[in-house]
Amino acid sequence: MLFSTRRLAASLALVALPSLAAQDFSSNATGFSGTWSTGSGAVVTGSGFADPMNNAKPFTYPANTGISYSFTDDGYFEEAQYRFNSNASEPHCATAVVIWQHGRYYFHDNGSITMDSSMFEADGRVQVQDPCAATTEILTYYSQFELFNSWTITIDVNHAAYMLQLYRYDGSLFPRLYLTVRPPTMLPTTYLTLYSNGTEGATTTTSS
Repeated sequence: MLFSTRRLAASLALVALPSLAAQDFSSNATGFSGTWSTGSGAVVTGSGFADPMNNAKPFTYPANTGISYSFTDDGYFEEAQYRFNSNASEPHCATAVVIWQHGRYYFHDNGSITMDSSMFEADGRVQVQDPCAATTEILTYYSQFELFNSWTITIDVNHAAYMLQLYRYDGSLFPRLYLTVRPPTMLPTTYLTLYSNGTEGATTTTSS
């Protein structure tokens, strides 16, 4: 099973080529490239978080939940997420969700940023753990187009760190991301599935 969202990408009709000139880089405290992480920084992109071609153990679970993005100067991104979805009626049945994907990011004339993983769609992975389900662990493909309306980089004096604030397509605030390391910590910016074994990796399930 391959999960891929492209309806949003099609509806945007992004006909303009990525443009650096239209972005106001001069007002930001530092550059865009690097590895950025929310909260305590427990979730960080790279091999310490994901081994997407290892279907037996594709993820190393961090100590805390969080989100991380990495960006290169030449337009590649990597995303890592670890979160819990609560269950109000059965609190002991909270699900854990772990996500990894990579691809290209683009700056656009209207100040927005898009992230497109479709060129590496067979690399992305999402694993869901549900202790109360008949199948307690499901691993499948993941490829999610993302749009952020705008972004700013400032200095957060409380954290003594650069802070990347992304704004979602509806204008709401994305969780604050703090610069963790530069240059970024990432897996290779190439099609990992094809180069690992010449075939697309299989998804797996684990029953209780």
